[in-house]
Amino acid sequence: MSARKWVGTPLKRKEDPRFLTGKGTYTDDLKLPGLLHVALLRSPHAHARILSIDASAALAAPGVVYVMTGEEVRRLGQHTPNMLAAPYNLIKDFCMAGEKVRYVGEAVAAVVAETKYQAEDALELVQVDYEPLPAVMDTDKALEKDAPLLHEEVPSNHVWHKVFDYGDVETAFREADHVTKARLHFHRFTSAPMEPNVIMANYDPSRNELTIWSNSQRPVFNRRFIARGLNLPEERLRFICPDIGGGFGIKNDSYPYMILVGLLALRTGRPVKWVEDRTGHLQASAHGSEIKFDGEIAMKKDGTILGVRARAVHDEGAYIRREPIGVINFIRHATVSYRFQNLRMELSSVVTNKCPVGPNRSYGKMQQCFLVERLIDMAAREMGLDPVEIRLKNFVAPEEMPYESPSGCILDGGDYPQAMRRAVAMIDYAKVRQEQAAARQEGRYIGIGIALGMDACPVNSGIVRLVTPESRASGDSEAAWIRMDETGRIVAACGSVPQGQGHETVIAQIIADELGVTPDDVYVNPGLDSARDPSTVHSGTYASRFAIVGVGAVLGAAAKIRDKILRIAAHNLESEPSRLELNEGKVIDKETGASLTLRDVAHLAWRDLANLPDDLEAGLYAHHIYRPPFHLPKNDQQGNFSLTYSYSVVAMVVEVDSETGKVKVKRMAYVDDCGTRINPLIVEGQIHGQIGHQLGAALYEQLYYDDGGQLVTSTFKDYLAPTAADIPHFEVDFVETPSLFSPLGARGMGEGGGSPLIAAISAVSDALAPFGVELTDTHLAPERTLRLIQGGPQRDPGL
Repeated sequence: MSARKWVGTPLKRKEDPRFLTGKGTYTDDLKLPGLLHVALLRSPHAHARILSIDASAALAAPGVVYVMTGEEVRRLGQHTPNMLAAPYNLIKDFCMAGEKVRYVGEAVAAVVAETKYQAEDALELVQVDYEPLPAVMDTDKALEKDAPLLHEEVPSNHVWHKVFDYGDVETAFREADHVTKARLHFHRFTSAPMEPNVIMANYDPSRNELTIWSNSQRPVFNRRFIARGLNLPEERLRFICPDIGGGFGIKNDSYPYMILVGLLALRTGRPVKWVEDRTGHLQASAHGSEIKFDGEIAMKKDGTILGVRARAVHDEGAYIRREPIGVINFIRHATVSYRFQNLRMELSSVVTNKCPVGPNRSYGKMQQCFLVERLIDMAAREMGLDPVEIRLKNFVAPEEMPYESPSGCILDGGDYPQAMRRAVAMIDYAKVRQEQAAARQEGRYIGIGIALGMDACPVNSGIVRLVTPESRASGDSEAAWIRMDETGRIVAACGSVPQGQGHETVIAQIIADELGVTPDDVYVNPGLDSARDPSTVHSGTYASRFAIVGVGAVLGAAAKIRDKILRIAAHNLESEPSRLELNEGKVIDKETGASLTLRDVAHLAWRDLANLPDDLEAGLYAHHIYRPPFHLPKNDQQGNFSLTYSYSVVAMVVEVDSETGKVKVKRMAYVDDCGTRINPLIVEGQIHGQIGHQLGAALYEQLYYDDGGQLVTSTFKDYLAPTAADIPHFEVDFVETPSLFSPLGARGMGEGGGSPLIAAISAVSDALAPFGVELTDTHLAPERTLRLIQGGPQRDPGL
């Protein structure tokens, strides 16, 4: 590869002009002749039998073309499978409720009309007779022997269970000088992207092809589920993703709605569009993981961590879709950044009458970080030790890299002590500790929180074998192609589906370095069209995979094009490829100075074929599929299920108002190590987004259900997604240690392992130490904080 000129440069995004001037093209901007619109009737009950549905009045309403119910869905398609073992693989998950509803917001009927307003009006005319059933809203109650069953076809609400055991946990706890125990709760929240789910479908009978436009993060990945739900062969499906207004994981599993809209297009014979409203999104798209931990940490009196053991009960909501991948994602960095060798995790998946769980920024990984980091903080307080010093004592050292953890993950480099020291220096840790003591004398309550978050990426699909041993899945892959036409114009495409990550810019930077041009000389196809762009069964943007597999695919295709350019030029310059370099749009012989422009070479490749080497294929086109060097799991307990392990450290100073329970973030330092920063400007922007999401989750956001199963926070009036005005000032810095294993030394970034959220809980708990309070919940609701202050020494029981 040429010396890097563009990789590492903080270029403004090529995409920005169209976004900033309102010229982006989103799915709802698309119109087709004869387009129909869909409105969904959603269940008002958390758990109820559907006795009957009468849609006759709706069908007679102005503009209404069709009404579909769950009974018809079952006749037309198949349910989407899960990865659970028998008998729990019998759970049937259709795109619409059939014999009963299992959460508030589950779709029970779809009205199709000429306009969306006619469709919405006709919903009120659909009569549904329900028989309400007891709602199961808590995992503890769901596990009771006499608990109502969500799915009668299986024997229990406890649908999956497994114990992962590493080292000698019993000895570690027996030899410990101190053991800290806690029941922790990681609360339910979502990503709240600006653009909710939008899907349009059109069936072309002449080609027997169904085209689905959507803002899904990975439509090709989900193709097998969608094909099954539609009863269509996979090759009859075409997916198009235009610009997307944010995803953050929550748009990974929109395939039930893609199936539903596809069925409506097939039944009506016309193009059909569905636009999700905000309440529907909060009620029934997907929710982030909710977990109850019963955890313990074993310590030596000098602060050495001997081991951790925990029981983790995951509230999966009503259906098992991507789960229990989020449950076993703990294994991808089970001991986070620490050296302890003894760990036991007892994991359970339990279904309840809530919206199903799906991926959400740092899915299943920030939860494990929260468990370990919170236990360290609680142990530090009980033992009178400094939480920073405990971490520094137990970190894996840079010279130990690559480091294999007891669960089999291989850390790919990093300098955790340097990142920690830099973060605490940014807030002037020692000085703030002095200010904290002085403030307490004045009746003011300042707290300091420290947290390290880790996010492993991409994911080795072999992790599925830990749930389903007979699975034949393993590895990961992504595809890219590059074409230089006869004029020298460069066009590229990748199977990734960006939602604001700047892939068009980054791909252009990588290709520019490889081919000796500028990023402005490279056009990257926006979005995804599966009939035009390359893809594999893994394609999409999720699990922070682009910086590894997307970049690997682009580099591979660029290297093939580069090699071909050099061979053509060497043949015509009577030189050798090793003597040539690509620079400023030319191929130059470093010894003679003779040169050809890339346009000259492209003309030779496409038009002047007699002047090509005899053994060289005409044209300048390259397709490459990159696969990371993943292996099968070692056994049913261990394996390296990611290639890179990005991490971040947050040091935070807060002040808690003891009269209101409100939290003010006074200072926040964020230090990140995502390896090589291909575009530092984009990296920092992604980090700002992560801080907004995860700090927002701690301070503002919660998906809260009442005992009857109603989602209380079902609008932005109640679900407090923060704006820029609500996020405090923060400082960002970097430690840059290139990954030992990825193509450019880059790691995934922008998910961060929950460090802002965890640091916020740590800081508020530190502030409340004079009251004898220890926080165990991830949501800092002011009313609960005030109740804890007024209640005297206790551990936070959560909501």
